[in-house]
Amino acid sequence: MRRAPPFVRAGPGAADAGARARLKLLTSDSNPLFRRWLRLASSPRAVRELGQTLAEGLHLAQAIAQSQWPVIAALVRRGAREETIDSALAQLPAQTACFQLPALLYDRISPVERGIGLTLLIPAAAATPPTASREDLIYLDAIQDPVNVGAVLRTAAAAGIAHALCGPATAAAWSPRALRAAMGAHFRLRISEGVSSDSLGAVLAGTWIGAVAHDAPSLWDCEIPRQAVGWAFGSEGGGLSTAVLAQCALRVRIPIKGEIESLNVAAAAAVCLFERNRRAGRS
Repeated sequence: MRRAPPFVRAGPGAADAGARARLKLLTSDSNPLFRRWLRLASSPRAVRELGQTLAEGLHLAQAIAQSQWPVIAALVRRGAREETIDSALAQLPAQTACFQLPALLYDRISPVERGIGLTLLIPAAAATPPTASREDLIYLDAIQDPVNVGAVLRTAAAAGIAHALCGPATAAAWSPRALRAAMGAHFRLRISEGVSSDSLGAVLAGTWIGAVAHDAPSLWDCEIPRQAVGWAFGSEGGGLSTAVLAQCALRVRIPIKGEIESLNVAAAAAVCLFERNRRAGRS
């Protein structure tokens, strides 16, 4: 990723009662700033190239403030509820650039159809993959739906995972859709993207476990190593690639009743990660 432009840090101690007065009106869709935001909203490749992303909604704004994540700019939809917006803007440092956009422009960059009318422009952090980690990891292999990527990241953070690895064919973890689906998990995780399968042996001082749909022991009956493990999850259609399976010393499946072919990948991740915690006596 390219280095993000200068930014300031958000924090609860930087309240600014005159935040709305700082709003700059932007009305042209040919404005270079708007064109940049539109690229981020519509192209995951732009997120990776520019090292920035768009975080929409009050929940994400609160998570950003609580984690003191950097904020580059605030984008506000004209006509949004003033009290809600003012409260969120007051959490931003006085130096934060704030822009108000007509509804027609704002809606073109918003990842949701009926949001509150607040989007924050933030840097997307690219974490370096670990070396011989002694903590549990997850690896996302060719999961192409950004909503599923975000949901798995949310599950991982809730289960206490600190570092998530994404393969080259996995959807951009910092895309606006993935960011919204993760509901703040990005600010509790280290996320490494573009991690190839042949590097998995070096990043973990432990055992990789592949979650598969068929031809593997039941998770309930399989012994999970006590030392650090890495969980590899693949797409619902293709599953784990041959290259990733080659890195997995163990394979497990989640027993499913009836004629359902498989679980959603985020649901499967939740079952595996929390079963791991249950056996390890983690609360």
